Amino acid sequence: MTLFGFNFIESQLHLNNFIKYFITIILVLILILAITLYIRHRIQIKYRDLSIIVFLLLLFMLGLQYSDYAISKNQHNQSFQLLNFISNVSKERHLDKSKILVSSMQLNNGVIIKIKNTYYQVNLSTDQNSYTLTKTHLMNDQIIIKK
Repeated sequence: MTLFGFNFIESQLHLNNFIKYFITIILVLILILAITLYIRHRIQIKYRDLSIIVFLLLLFMLGLQYSDYAISKNQHNQSFQLLNFISNVSKERHLDKSKILVSSMQLNNGVIIKIKNTYYQVNLSTDQNSYTLTKTHLMNDQIIIKK
């Protein structure tokens, strides 16, 4: 089982979007360069072909980002709910946020949470406005911690 810390979850939210935006910006810059070279050297067809290939790659990346938008928006909301949940538990238990570890990157019913050396299962209400922590025991003691 892998347990995630507050800082790890927070950093992962921004890393995935950064990579997608970085690749898109690089493709836009390559497209601008290829179009500029094509305009300068109209006789050479290779720049036109390069600009068409880069343009198609850019369209592909934009299509991927659009299709991932709804999915990632839902995952971001659940991850932000999880960060809020960790903050609430840390205030309730008078602990630092970094002392609380969770088994999922999104807030779902049945998530395992580690507080100090005790494991709890999170049971959420149907509207996810309240929760109960039930003490639980792990069958597998091999735990990977990502803070």
